[in-house]
Amino acid sequence: MSKKAIQDDKNGEVASLLRDLLITSLGTAGVKQSEIRKIVGCSMGRVNEIVKHIEQERKRASQR
Repeated sequence: MSKKAIQDDKNGEVASLLRDLLITSLGTAGVKQSEIRKIVGCSMGRVNEIVKHIEQERKRASQR
């Protein structure tokens, strides 16, 4: 694999991580999932997956 291909792959991973962090932040702030999808520019499935996890953790924390 060339140096450029490796660098492009790393950039893609970083962009994906930043996208997930933005979804997490917006979900925690209470932004609607459809609005998160518009802001981030990704699939609704990705947003649902992350926000669903956040909501599950909130419920667990409130039960303690």
